[in-house]
Amino acid sequence: MGDELAVIRCRNLTRKFGPKTVLNNVSFEVYPGIIGLLGPNGAGKSTLIKLILGLDIPTSGDISLFGKTKVELGKIGFMPEAKAIIPSMKGFEFVAFAGELEGLKRKDALRRAHEILDCLSMGEARFRKLGEYSTGMIQKVKLAQALVHDPDLLILDEPTAGLDPPARNQMLDYLSYFARQQGKSIVLSTHLLGDVQAVCDQVVVLNFGVCLASCSLEKLVGNKADSYLVEVTGNQIDAIVALGKRCIGTQDMDGFTKVFVQCDSSLEINNIASQILAAGGVIKKFIPLEGNLDDAFFALLDKQRLVTN
Repeated sequence: MGDELAVIRCRNLTRKFGPKTVLNNVSFEVYPGIIGLLGPNGAGKSTLIKLILGLDIPTSGDISLFGKTKVELGKIGFMPEAKAIIPSMKGFEFVAFAGELEGLKRKDALRRAHEILDCLSMGEARFRKLGEYSTGMIQKVKLAQALVHDPDLLILDEPTAGLDPPARNQMLDYLSYFARQQGKSIVLSTHLLGDVQAVCDQVVVLNFGVCLASCSLEKLVGNKADSYLVEVTGNQIDAIVALGKRCIGTQDMDGFTKVFVQCDSSLEINNIASQILAAGGVIKKFIPLEGNLDDAFFALLDKQRLVTN
């Protein structure tokens, strides 16, 4: 990505535990922004995170953060998937304690704790014990403790786990804010492909310890070439018949039909619309179809399966 410094660069990274190879010659680089780390269970994501955090060392190969092979822990904030709280501590105390562990003085840690908790809309809940918190509050406090020392890189392991849809959307909004407005780079490790498609700029896909893809989300997902969704009412059957081979699928809904069509040019789009109208159909929508991360992700897994078999 031009002359931009890679946030994380892995070169021929391998990690073995006895005869078992968990990461196998993994090479990739990612740049500032929000990076989705994807892969099924056992793909090697947790091992990669430990290596990034400096909690483990590779069997071979190397990993660098911001161009340096020696991990500077003050530059990294980590939000684990595990609950990882002290139930008897109050919310602000827990976040301040995390700041002190990162080297902040007590006064500065308390100030930063309240600043971050304000940013996360924790209100008076910060003065309650963590043992009384809901799942949504716990996830916010876990994010706060990862941010309290103002790191450049956040490693977040399943930050939306257990959240209901409104809380999940709020968490994703926070991640976008910290990345876009405060310049944090974020690695989002998750099984929820929708979260990645909603907020990520780049994607790294692992499976069986192999890096299947490392690129921009746009490049991986792309657009469904020349594909459109048309919602038709009126005489749907005649309209669909008139489209002939251009129609690549239909879905009957309550009161209308979704028609999926392919065309090669804007002129052909106009022709398709004219044919639908001439056949007695009424067009409610005519929109391009965006690529889908689910499709791209499973296509990568299928391709690996075919190659290895």
